[in-house]
Amino acid sequence: MSTLPKSAFQMLPLSRLHESPTNPRRVFDEAKLLELAASLRAQGLIQPIVARPNADGFEIVAGARRYRAAQLAKLSEMPTRVVSLTDEQALEWQLIENSQRVDVHPYEEAQGFQRLLDLPGYDVAALAEKTGKSESLVYARLALLQLIPEVAEAFQQERITASHATLIARLPRDRQKDAFEQCWRKGWQEKEPHLLPAKYLSSWIANNVYLPLDEAPFDREDANLNPAAGSCSNCPCRSGYNTSLFSDVYGDQCMDSDCYYVKLSAHVQCEVAAKPELVQIETAYRSPKERQPGTLSRNEYTDLETPKDESEDGGNIPCEASKTAIVVYGDGAGTTRKVCTDPNCPVHHPRRVVAVDPDAEARQRQFEKEQAQRKRILKRRTESFNRILDNAPTTFSGPQLRVLLRALIHIDSYDFADNVAAHFVGDDENNQQSADEVLLSVVDGMEDDKLPAFALRLALTVHVDIPREGEIDHLIEAEKLFAHAQPRRQ
Repeated sequence: MSTLPKSAFQMLPLSRLHESPTNPRRVFDEAKLLELAASLRAQGLIQPIVARPNADGFEIVAGARRYRAAQLAKLSEMPTRVVSLTDEQALEWQLIENSQRVDVHPYEEAQGFQRLLDLPGYDVAALAEKTGKSESLVYARLALLQLIPEVAEAFQQERITASHATLIARLPRDRQKDAFEQCWRKGWQEKEPHLLPAKYLSSWIANNVYLPLDEAPFDREDANLNPAAGSCSNCPCRSGYNTSLFSDVYGDQCMDSDCYYVKLSAHVQCEVAAKPELVQIETAYRSPKERQPGTLSRNEYTDLETPKDESEDGGNIPCEASKTAIVVYGDGAGTTRKVCTDPNCPVHHPRRVVAVDPDAEARQRQFEKEQAQRKRILKRRTESFNRILDNAPTTFSGPQLRVLLRALIHIDSYDFADNVAAHFVGDDENNQQSADEVLLSVVDGMEDDKLPAFALRLALTVHVDIPREGEIDHLIEAEKLFAHAQPRRQ
């Protein structure tokens, strides 16, 4: 900021002061103004405001909030530091003073930063030095000005936090609305959606918006793949372009999915044109009408690069029908791999070339019999499970608690929460809560006397299935202690 002329302190009547039209502060908290007004009535104004003389009296350069509070306190005058400033000096003073306030809204701060950058001699480095902010924070604030109106309004109304707004502002504008909608989730017992922590939004963006450029199969320096965008190295739509703004993002991520897939498609076309012998395959299923002519769907080839224990018979063993293929759609698009295209390959489909099994029909009947038996057992176990819950006591005895804890110890943690949550969510197609969130919501809203039954449901749901040979049957253990007990009072 340029050197300012000498100033003088005066007690000026409020009637001679007026707010500046260039004041960067636009939002004033009414409750905080009333608190400040009460303080002014009790103790007076300790810190003078700054004003400059003009044709209408004195224009407030710094201190509009104190001026408004003085009006509410019905003060007649207030101490003022009178300074002669040019319009440019006044604006510079306002913007820097405003950026140093602890209560300034980040969006107003962003607008102030941009106006400073519009002044001669300012860049991000100079702005950071004069305001005492880090360059990464300055970039983060400036990015807020890229918010679409709907998100910017929600941010200024404090419906979302600065963390949410910063994450969204870094995205292309055509993806911001989708990201904004991911900030909210409506619980199965809630009438209105609630704001999720910013870490959930960050995770959604990482999985649905960011595309790792180091894994891109195309040449990132090839400007001809998408002439309108040029090469990736000079593209602002990647995190590596501005590491100060994306200091928390791992790797070099592309955020313009449209451009990414244009380049990917062009890369595939170039590869196919240069190597017509390549077999074109798809790794994701879609209708035949959507597939390009001549491409093979997922069930028309065997991927020889799939780990042996995940593939069909023959694993990744090469055969006479092995060919090099390029993925034109689905996971791994643009990459090449070895595939077998023979539907009757004796290496990869030996069962298709074996004579008809004369015992197949008998085995099928035996299989159906075993399935029917399994269904009857599961029905009985489900009935036992329900009896246990119906007879859940209000408190557990020592043996009952021991059985409960044993069942909890042997829970398969992979999907047990999903199975339990499914009981409470039912057919609610609008539910967007995770299983953990559903169960925590249930626990928080449940009456005390129903908690033991919930604990039993939590521990035993995964044990309703028939245990494998050698496994402890926790449902039978629980049934002996709970199912035949005296029902609890309703």
